Amino acid sequence: MKKRISSMTGPFASCLLALPLAVGLSVAVPVSVSAQMGLNPVVKIPVQLTDARQINPTTVELKYADGSTMTLDFYGSNIFRLFQDNNGGILRDPKATPEAQILTGNARRATGGIEVKTSDRYFDISTPKVLVNIDRQKVLMTVKNLETGKTVVEWTDPLKFDKESTTISLRANEDEYFYGGGVQNGRFSHKGKAIAIENTNNWVDGGVASPTPFYWSTGGYGMMWHTFRPGRYDFGATEDGKVLLSHKENYLDVFFMINDGAVPLLNDFYQLTGNPVLLPKFGFYMGHLNAYNRDYWKESENGFMLYEDGKRYNESQKPVEGGLRESLNGEDPAAYQFSARAAIDRYQSQDMPLGWFLPNDGYACGYGQGSSLDENIQNLKEFGEYAHSKGVEIGLWTQSDLHPKEGVEPLLQRDIVKEVRDAGVRVLKTDVAWVGAGYSFGLNGVTDVGQIMPYYGSNARPFIVSVCGWAGTQRYAGIWTGDQSGGDWEYIRYHIPTFIGSGLSGQPNITNDLDGIFGGKNVPVNIRDYQWKTFTPMLLNMDGWGANPKYPQALGEPAASINRWYLKMKTELMPYAYSVAREAVDGKPIVRAMFLDYPNAYTLSHKTQYQYMFGPSLLVAPIYKETRMDKDGNDIRNGIYLPEGVWVDYFNGDIYQGGVILNNFDCPIWKLPVFVKADAILPMTLPHNNPSAWRTDYRAYEIYAQCGTTFTEYDDDGKTQDYLSGNATSTAVTTRVDGNKLSIYVDQMSGEYTGVEFNKLTDFRINVSAAPKKVEAKVGGKKVKLAPVQSEADFLNGENVYYYNASPELNRYATPGSEFAKVSVKKNPQLWVRLAKCDVAKNAVEVTVKGFQFSPTDPLRKSQGTLAAPQVVFKEEAVGPYNLAPSWQKVEGADFYEVEFGGMCYSGIRDLTLDFEDLEAETEYTFKVRAVNAQGASEWTVAKATTLSNPLEFAIQGIKASVTCEDQPGQTIDHLFDFDMKAGWHTKWGKGEAVPFDMLIDLRSVNQLDRLDYYHREDGGNGTILHGTVSYSTDKQTWSEPVPFSWERVGAMSTFAFDGNPAARYIKISISEAVGNFGSGHEMYIFKVADTESILQGDINRDKRIDEGDFTSYMNYTGLRRGDGDFDYVSIGDVNGNGLIDAYDASLVSTVLDGGVASTGEMVSGSLVLTPSAKTYKAGDEVRITVSGKDLRAVNALSFALPYDTQEFEYMGIEAVGMKQMVNLTNDRLHSDGTKALYPTFVNRGQATLLDAGNPELFVIKLKAKRAGRFHLTAKDCLLIDSGLGVVKF
Repeated sequence: MKKRISSMTGPFASCLLALPLAVGLSVAVPVSVSAQMGLNPVVKIPVQLTDARQINPTTVELKYADGSTMTLDFYGSNIFRLFQDNNGGILRDPKATPEAQILTGNARRATGGIEVKTSDRYFDISTPKVLVNIDRQKVLMTVKNLETGKTVVEWTDPLKFDKESTTISLRANEDEYFYGGGVQNGRFSHKGKAIAIENTNNWVDGGVASPTPFYWSTGGYGMMWHTFRPGRYDFGATEDGKVLLSHKENYLDVFFMINDGAVPLLNDFYQLTGNPVLLPKFGFYMGHLNAYNRDYWKESENGFMLYEDGKRYNESQKPVEGGLRESLNGEDPAAYQFSARAAIDRYQSQDMPLGWFLPNDGYACGYGQGSSLDENIQNLKEFGEYAHSKGVEIGLWTQSDLHPKEGVEPLLQRDIVKEVRDAGVRVLKTDVAWVGAGYSFGLNGVTDVGQIMPYYGSNARPFIVSVCGWAGTQRYAGIWTGDQSGGDWEYIRYHIPTFIGSGLSGQPNITNDLDGIFGGKNVPVNIRDYQWKTFTPMLLNMDGWGANPKYPQALGEPAASINRWYLKMKTELMPYAYSVAREAVDGKPIVRAMFLDYPNAYTLSHKTQYQYMFGPSLLVAPIYKETRMDKDGNDIRNGIYLPEGVWVDYFNGDIYQGGVILNNFDCPIWKLPVFVKADAILPMTLPHNNPSAWRTDYRAYEIYAQCGTTFTEYDDDGKTQDYLSGNATSTAVTTRVDGNKLSIYVDQMSGEYTGVEFNKLTDFRINVSAAPKKVEAKVGGKKVKLAPVQSEADFLNGENVYYYNASPELNRYATPGSEFAKVSVKKNPQLWVRLAKCDVAKNAVEVTVKGFQFSPTDPLRKSQGTLAAPQVVFKEEAVGPYNLAPSWQKVEGADFYEVEFGGMCYSGIRDLTLDFEDLEAETEYTFKVRAVNAQGASEWTVAKATTLSNPLEFAIQGIKASVTCEDQPGQTIDHLFDFDMKAGWHTKWGKGEAVPFDMLIDLRSVNQLDRLDYYHREDGGNGTILHGTVSYSTDKQTWSEPVPFSWERVGAMSTFAFDGNPAARYIKISISEAVGNFGSGHEMYIFKVADTESILQGDINRDKRIDEGDFTSYMNYTGLRRGDGDFDYVSIGDVNGNGLIDAYDASLVSTVLDGGVASTGEMVSGSLVLTPSAKTYKAGDEVRITVSGKDLRAVNALSFALPYDTQEFEYMGIEAVGMKQMVNLTNDRLHSDGTKALYPTFVNRGQATLLDAGNPELFVIKLKAKRAGRFHLTAKDCLLIDSGLGVVKF
């Protein structure tokens, strides 16, 4: 028998729901019926169209029988806007506060003429490219592309309107795929899925921070909803074959773009919302971000980082006795090593590339310690001058405000005009408070800066990095994916498809923190993250927020050497990367989904989500998980899809034939799998550390010739807006292979820009497999005599020379004296050709290589002999619910093995097994396996296997439990939750005195509960639980109403179902009857609702763990209230649901740090008393408020709010007196509504001394009076918390 518990209410009732994708859809029933059913009232939709007429050159108005209208407004021959407001509204911009424009000012193009045809059944509205057909009676629309003759849009149902949302239903074809939606973490291909078009305040896998209300289909259309309101796009998740699009807007305003292919559809989106910005060149280099104007540093044996003085230090956001305060410019010699200048010096001394620097990235930081904004601007200017002298640009982090704001102290005051004009700021990073009313605030802000920076910054090209994007953000800013934790593979894994999906959404400029803002200190993960991000647009190093430093050299060797190598590699590839970035302005994105160049069913799906093309020539396959990693981080990479053609290993020149999925690819810790497309031309330059060190009088081209191709190199000044006016250069480079003759032709550079250097030295790095017979060159059509040289040194010091380098050394940047410096990394042979400087605008350059060969031996196929077919088996441990791993015995003479599965060939397998993941449970799969060597391949062996079911997929693991009775030694309660049916739990043997007793179950996370399965003794013997009650809680303080249950002694399992699927962390089972008055059981499984998320209380960073990163965030966010601009982002951290980040919330983290706390069971009690030093005061007086305890007992944390008027007081600080070991998390907050409050907050970390002394003096709050008055401040939201998270409120 099973009982159901009613759904819980209160602040935790909805915290565990899956991503908030659902938008209410209403059935078209009369209003009265909807109201009775508790649904949103349906806005009645007119049922018949009566008239269609063209009202201006671009617009057609369709009339319903009741006089309401539907409007089609053409923005070109293939783009139209569809608008309908049944409340009588007219065509308009979406409501936004502050105002913001999604559309550009020149979004329209010529329509080519509009024709309207009317029949009894249909309205046909057409341009030369598009036909829109509307069924007058059913109000269903189809759209045909007249250039292809294909129907690309087909409504399955009429439009649906209700009070809060509007829905469009479209047909989805079987072979149709969908992309877009903005930065959808961990996803890029959406067929069969649903995505949220809203900020879900979740920056990890499955979350969304920068959505875009735009998607496009391989069927030949794109759609953008013209709104700032949240939405949901369902591409067959709810109903197969149907696309359901909805936004929380009670009228319709959408754009349809009809075109064939990704690039044309992206350009249609850009026509409406603006082309992506081409980042300034310095934006492609490493950026370093930290707060250098806030913290105090004190020597500590186990400090944060080893500094130049040979000592270690820890930092504190609050003043500490004997601490040294940091600053931007390091005026105090004793504190210079903690300054922003010292950080730049550190990059320089380590020979690490660095392009830009943000010195104020932290709450309550600012950029100066003066008494006025102008003093601080001067301080920032002096820092900027120092940074510029090192070739580094400066920028600022912005939480919300850009312009001066009344009530803000000088430390945090901002003036973007002066910062740009006077201090030389060229970078802006925006944060979470930029999501105001439906994203308009963020778009408004980046638009503001995008216009201010050129105007006041000598036509400077804006470099803005925003976390909160929307349609239109791309025309001013790049995207950063938010605060996440590094140090684990998951961080790399989900970011690969995230970057791919951003480019497919019209935002090619994307980045995230190298190795995370939190976490880290995992050497292989750190190195692998630097490696793959070398082949992405931007690099962002967020230092200082987490417990570990984030400099590229922070983890020592070999990380420092390898990271330096890859950062240098990125600078060498800048000419190629910058050309690709320019293409992304109106072409394919920088980080490209494989299907953009190689479309097929495999690439169009999610199956190539862990690899991409970096431009047209480089295939990158990041290391995103451990496969067979050794202690040094050396590993292999499986599952690399190589498209048809020939692919070259970038590091050693090995050749691989495409059309296969490559496996067992060796990846020593220094090696990222990078494959060059045969025939590639890579423009390059010399390695350097910042744009000012980029030699403008030098150019190089690395050649991977096979048949011949052309690549056009792009360049401009890299720092101004002049490129928008066409001030740029292009250089076409062409190769042609005729037998053993290679011809390279570099055309004259065309175009110009201010500062262009035409007189350039030209190098060629030609990949070969043997020395050539002859090398010839022409400059400006005239032969140039080339001299052969015999050493690299002679080549580098020569002109008009060539050098056959049989084994170029790639490990050139290792730290001298390090172990990694002893590692030799040899590339395949190259022919180096150097031509003397010439005017490249006037002279084409030609190089001819006779006896050209580039045909390395196959790295896999080596052996000869006839091969037997493998014997294939599926071992028991290799069959799971979602994976199968066929294995086989070694075949004599085989070099490797191939597996055919799902129509694809998995090749290069040197192991004797290969695991196939992401399969469907309880499904039969067929595999073919064969052995391969240089002579050929064996026959295929066919093998079949069926995946298992997974009945425990949603059973919650990691549960802790206790009972109020005594357990039998060796059979303790933890065995009831260990997922091992062989072990078991039993209360103490003897007379049977356990009942009644309580079982307290801590799920250790908040879950949406489904059911509880109790596996008791098969014979129903001693300890079998029969009767009791179940209740649940999120905090152990407030419990649901106990609900009785009765279980029978028959069978092996009893079930309890949770009615309404409440959200809870704790379950209490009160047992009132059990066989023999004992308690026992084999196992108890507690199930959450399928596909819902388990929420760790206190996991404010959403990285599925509680650690120092969460504590740092609480330190920064304490005192945030609901209504503040960035509260929604951290609202998951408001665990007690009171709309305030307070000491209770922080205690969820602090009590598990430093080994955790062992609760004594003592309950907190007492209160606080605030006593001012004077009841009246004069302007300039210091007012000291002493905070004392009253009858305190077992206090582990405390907090309260003290609102005050900034016209009356200035906060001067807080002085701890009797707080023992408590950590000070106090923050002085200016809220978004303009009110000010101080939030004294103290918590113990781990097991620490409690405040338990009755009436101690605790701390003193220091205020400075701005005017005479009488003390009247009153504390509110007061909390005392014990180590078991018990609370006293007063």
